[in-house]
Amino acid sequence: MTEYCDNVLMPVGKSVYVYQLPIRLWHWSMAICVSVLIVTGYIIGKPWLSVTGQPCDTFYMGYTRMAHFIAGFILIIATVLRYLYALIGNRYSRELIILPVWRKSWWEGLWSEIRWYLFLDREPRAYVGHNPLAQAGMAVGMIFMLLIMLSGLGMYAQASASPFFKPFLLVLDFMYWIGGNDQELRSLHRLGMLLLITFVIVHIYMVIREEIMGKTTLASTMFSGYRERRKD
Repeated sequence: MTEYCDNVLMPVGKSVYVYQLPIRLWHWSMAICVSVLIVTGYIIGKPWLSVTGQPCDTFYMGYTRMAHFIAGFILIIATVLRYLYALIGNRYSRELIILPVWRKSWWEGLWSEIRWYLFLDREPRAYVGHNPLAQAGMAVGMIFMLLIMLSGLGMYAQASASPFFKPFLLVLDFMYWIGGNDQELRSLHRLGMLLLITFVIVHIYMVIREEIMGKTTLASTMFSGYRERRKD
């Protein structure tokens, strides 16, 4: 028994290699970096009023900022490499980069997935790669990441003496052009973090729900790379 899904025949009980190793490494590095960035970013925005120990022996906020910067740069490098890999990876590595919005079937699949997650449909469709709703959601999440990265680089360039980061001062110039200021840039950066937290919560919910109630494996696929359609 087979079902036509996303231009691929998905055999029941058979595995299909979907997520290549670089994609899986990117996914888990993003998960780690985002976790570190959220925790350290919150502490930087609302630092503790006191730290135990002698002031000359503690460097608490300094280490916190260093961890934030390291995770941020790893995130930026990983994102750039992810987009580059979409040029040489398999067809599933491009699903989050190029949304087939010109296809009627993609919009039909998007509406079907929305109905499924709203408990309006009894059964979901079986996709080998990302379903249309996941594609759209990840694309929006990448926009949030771009907002966070640009605003973060703008603030880092403001305090950095390295000429490499000077072009990112254009972010500050843009804020001044629209009538903003340095504090509003920080508020924009923090807003990106809040939007990212919302995205992470929704993403985890959808993954767990799909793994339990969907027709195909999902969470385990990001470890092994193989996706399998369960037996009816």
